[in-house]
Amino acid sequence: MKVLVISGGMPPEENTLISYLNDETYIISADSGANILYKYNILPNMILGDFDSIDSVVLDYFKNKGSKVISYPSEKNFTDTEAAIDEAFKLKPQEILLFGCTGSRVDHTLANIGLLDKCLKKGIKAYIIDENNTISLHDREFKIEGKLGDIFSLQAFGAKVNNLCIIKAKYELYNYDLKFGDPRTVSNELLDHTVSITFDKGIVLLIRARD
Repeated sequence: MKVLVISGGMPPEENTLISYLNDETYIISADSGANILYKYNILPNMILGDFDSIDSVVLDYFKNKGSKVISYPSEKNFTDTEAAIDEAFKLKPQEILLFGCTGSRVDHTLANIGLLDKCLKKGIKAYIIDENNTISLHDREFKIEGKLGDIFSLQAFGAKVNNLCIIKAKYELYNYDLKFGDPRTVSNELLDHTVSITFDKGIVLLIRARD
């Protein structure tokens, strides 16, 4: 099963969102994320949040359409997006895709990247997707596939990444200890090969850029 979480940040384009939908997709809207689903005529399976930013017409519409509704108090020690992630875990999905999780609020963006780590610890593949980027976390070696010229960047998430190797990219790197904020691994490019990323220890933040 694949779960899509739609939050209230920068909304995805309609075609982008639709491209990830199929008959086995479960959709969870975190508060005002429902507004964009209403605009695109997409019915969420679940709506949750403190409902401080959802349009009341939208909320009533989806209630009447049968969407499950979970309400939280406005003062709470978790975000609506985290609540959506926790509900997604109950479904035991293979993959969680998060939309509307980037935008002008850098604090929310950073917190949402932290939720990728929560998914990683559960052994669930998770991605933050917007019109310009796909963001994921990796705690073991992995490969990057795509087309010639595709851009990717790496960062250390939290602690240092030991003995990082970037193999068969435009800019190769071997046995490098990568720390958070190091610009050495920004804006690399795919050639006509699959890129291999290996390391001994740590968590790698991968950003696939599309602009």
